[in-house]
Amino acid sequence: MIHRHALLMLAALVGTPQAPSDGMAGVIRLHGEGVQIYDCQKSSAGYAWVLRQPDALLTDADGHIRARQSAGPNWTAADGSEVAGQAIATIPAPRPDAIPWLVLRAVSQDGPNTLDGVTYVLRIETVGGVAPAGGCDHDHDGAVANVPYEATYMFLRPGDPPIEP
Repeated sequence: MIHRHALLMLAALVGTPQAPSDGMAGVIRLHGEGVQIYDCQKSSAGYAWVLRQPDALLTDADGHIRARQSAGPNWTAADGSEVAGQAIATIPAPRPDAIPWLVLRAVSQDGPNTLDGVTYVLRIETVGGVAPAGGCDHDHDGAVANVPYEATYMFLRPGDPPIEP
């Protein structure tokens, strides 16, 4: 479980008036497992793996599927509520070869229930998901790489009780 000081650290790193504050806590905490989908693309600097989108199922502590993450990034809960986010802070992952931790601000929502009122989404405790180190060149232009990853997602809204250490 994320400790209060970790949430405050994320808020401090964002450093904006819209940052998560002491009065915010997890609406719901889910374990995400899926793939980060990368495309091999040519650019002015040569060839590189470019993130297309994540595709992950998010489960609760009992292993029940509660949401799905897709391009956008967007999250759709099993009850049909949705939230779309925009990254406002990137924090290097403490684990080597893991995608960064993110603080995302909700930019749109749809439907009441689970994700109603969510203002921030945190992607933390990441494992894997980093673009391949090689294999993207002229001969592989247009290739797709599905890289497995795991992460913890916390959906935050104002007014919830603070997270306990």
